[in-house]
Amino acid sequence: MQKWVIAGFVVLVAAALVFAVTRESANRSADVDTVQVSSVEITGSPLPRFQTTQQDPATGTPAPGIRASTFDDIEVVVRPGDDRAKIIAFFTHWCPHCQRELPRLRAWLAENDLPAGVDLIAVSTAVDSSRPNHPPSAWFEAEDWPLTALRDSSTNDIADSYGLTSFPYMVVIDGQGAVARRVSGELTTGQWEDLLAVASTVSSQPINGKAALPSFLSSSNHDAQDTACQS
Repeated sequence: MQKWVIAGFVVLVAAALVFAVTRESANRSADVDTVQVSSVEITGSPLPRFQTTQQDPATGTPAPGIRASTFDDIEVVVRPGDDRAKIIAFFTHWCPHCQRELPRLRAWLAENDLPAGVDLIAVSTAVDSSRPNHPPSAWFEAEDWPLTALRDSSTNDIADSYGLTSFPYMVVIDGQGAVARRVSGELTTGQWEDLLAVASTVSSQPINGKAALPSFLSSSNHDAQDTACQS
């Protein structure tokens, strides 16, 4: 009798394991089936391709408007010049620097609030099913990203309109819709908070060259190859 009980228990455990594996596979398949890119509409002129934060020709120019959608297929319109500063943060699933940056920002957001008048919008771009960490929808979900994450188009229209040349990449826009700062590469927590300070400053004060440039953004070391993945 005892042997039958043990055998029955083993069968139940095995069945539970098979169910768990099957459910995980189904969930993964659902993520793969989620459309990883979006139809995108860009308004306004594209920014020049980013080269360096120093003497960036995009500073002070109007940022393009964006109409795109999230992984949940919710349409989002980003309108620069709505009296709120914005940080548009670009990530790609296959870049190891992005794979470190996204959870670092997530951890910061779990313990801190964004400055008043500042929005943070992530953009998933450069999707490639043949490269690691695909699909990006599963990655953002696994990292429990708490804010808006837009899908770029299959031809990376948002990234191109913002002048992206490497990942991760962030663009700060002032409350009047002008580009305040652009930076590429991983940021330390201190550097991220410096960038937030710029965004907070320009949320109510148009850029016009008045926002103080944090010293790390002036450093050519931050634009070095070892902190970013090339597009």
